[in-house]
Amino acid sequence: MCLYYLVANEQGFEEPLRMGTEAELLSERAGLEKKAALSPPSGEGHRRGTTTFYLVPKHEWDSEHCPLIPVDLS
Repeated sequence: MCLYYLVANEQGFEEPLRMGTEAELLSERAGLEKKAALSPPSGEGHRRGTTTFYLVPKHEWDSEHCPLIPVDLS
């Protein structure tokens, strides 16, 4: 079974929201997209539709966003 991350991209900033199976996350993504479409703009200058949601395989996200390992130079 392949695990995925549900990722939110808000104005270029990505954040993994949840990990799960593809079917679970597709359903959750649809709900989030529907909720975002129904929510009113939150102030002046707010552009509608600036948050997008997508799925990324866990192994791909982990390999792209792994933390750097500190090097001991002593």
